[in-house]
Order: sequence, then structure tokens, then C-alpha cells
Amino acid sequence: MDEEKVNSGIRYALLVPCYNAEQYINQFIENISALDKLFDEVIFYDDASTDDTFEKIRLKGFKILKGKLNKGPGYARNALANESTCEWFHFHDVDDGLDPFYLNKVANIVESKSNLDVVLCNVNWYEAKTKSLLFSWKYSHNLINKNAIAYTISNPIGGINGLYRKAKFIETNGFNTNIRIWEDADFHVKLASKNASFYVVEEVLSYSLRYPNTASQNQNLGWITRLNLLDEYYNLFSTEPERKAIGIQAQKVASTFVISSNIPKAKQALKLSELCGVKVPYNNSKLWKLVKIILPASGRVHMRLLQLKFAFRKSS
Repeated sequence: MDEEKVNSGIRYALLVPCYNAEQYINQFIENISALDKLFDEVIFYDDASTDDTFEKIRLKGFKILKGKLNKGPGYARNALANESTCEWFHFHDVDDGLDPFYLNKVANIVESKSNLDVVLCNVNWYEAKTKSLLFSWKYSHNLINKNAIAYTISNPIGGINGLYRKAKFIETNGFNTNIRIWEDADFHVKLASKNASFYVVEEVLSYSLRYPNTASQNQNLGWITRLNLLDEYYNLFSTEPERKAIGIQAQKVASTFVISSNIPKAKQALKLSELCGVKVPYNNSKLWKLVKIILPASGRVHMRLLQLKFAFRKSS
């Protein structure tokens, strides 16, 4: 069995978008060089950095593409996928890392299962300096295979979670280059809509390090992008599980808008949930059950906004 895998002929690529990443390069290369099974191909993409990212990676002996204009992670990943000569590839950020057994474990799945398109794993997020665990992204093999579209809408999947078959990547047209936030979660919804075959290794094999200077500077813009995507999904998907997933996520987005005092967008999100057949709020308390019977959608939305504004003002 093991010898058959060694001689399978399947090649795997590691594709790494970079922007002003010179401080992370040495640590990242140490990490990927210590893998139990090494990638057959490693390609970097410098997204028009203003520091020495390109030169430092080039001097390390790795292949690196140079972008003339900064076009974001989606564009960088698409360019890397187009350049890769491997049948399968994994995207990773240069300031994050991989478990030493990552490729060995996911490649074993690829080579022992037929007709797979995506192999996912769990991801832990750590605070970079203290290495304390901030949160975990955990996924279910059984649930994603019950309804992949609803699951990927409800459980956003990041850009460092997966190993992808190049043929399926091409079929989906890759990442949406018009957005720079939520583009990775949206890509997995697109994969699901193309009937991609998913397998989840329910282990933490990838990790992300959160640095103060890498957090998004515009959270409101990020949630507006998320709401716009949910609107798109509403127009694309019409089954009850998919609409329910969209509605529940829209209500979660509404709460973030109330926190940032963007009440018009919060109202828009709650209205989307009602369109999906998920009455506001997604709450089964006796009071809200009664409210849902008595009040029309517009009244429920108004009452929910008042409740959220009071709750978040009180908590702050």
C-alpha cells in the first residue's frame, strides 16, 4: 500500500501569495522544509511588495512570480494556480504554518480515495507572540457531504485549509478577484456549487498566527462584502437548507452591523433573512415565538434592531 502511494505519480504544489512579508520568510521556509513529506513544487507570488520580499525569496532559491500592481490574495492565488504544473495544490500564507505531517496525511487521502476534488483539515489560530490559542476552525466530513452548499455557507472555510485538484479549481474559475475579504470562503461555496467532492481530515494540520499588523483595518467593509455575498447566494440557491443557511448567516451579520452602528445594513441583513424564510430572530424563546405570530416581518425586524441596539449598548 505505501509503495503504491510512493509510486502514484501524483505531484503536489505549495502556492504562497506574499505582500510585504520579508519578516516572515525565514520562519516559513524553516516550517515547510521540516515537513515529513515535502511538496514537489513550491511557488511564491509577490503581490507588488514595497519591501525586500521578492529578493529575499529569490535568493533562497525558490521560484517567485512578481506582480506589478497589488491586486489582492485572490488574484495572487489564481496566478499561482495557473503557473503550477502539479495535479494538486495547497495555498498557504507566508505568516502561517503547517503541521509536520500535513502533506503526508492529506496526500494519503488523495491516493486512497477516488474522485476527490478537495481535502480539508481543521485550523487553529494562535496569537503570534504568546502562542496562546485564540480559536479553532473545525469541520465535519459527514456534514459537508450531506449538503456542501449549505455547509460552506454556514461554515466559512479559509484559504489555508485545503488541498485542491487543479482541474476542479479551473472549472470554478478560481477566486473572485473583485473582492479582497471573504474571497476564500466564497471560493469554497463556488466549489460546492460545482459539485466538488469534499473530504475532511478532522485534525488540526494547519495553523494561523495572528499579528497585530495583519488584522483587517476595515471590519465594516468586510461585513458589507459578506452581506453582498449572501445576497448573491440568495439569488443562486433556492433549496430550503441553502436558504436557511443564508438566513441564519444574515442574522449573524446583522449583529455585527449593530455593534458598528451601521443600522441600515443591519436592517438589510435582517430583511434578507426574512426573504430566506428564516424569521427574525433565529430564537425559539416563548416571547419571540409569540412575536413571530403577532407581528409581520417589518415589525419583527424593527423590534429586533431595537433589542440588539439595547443589548450591545448595555454590554459596552
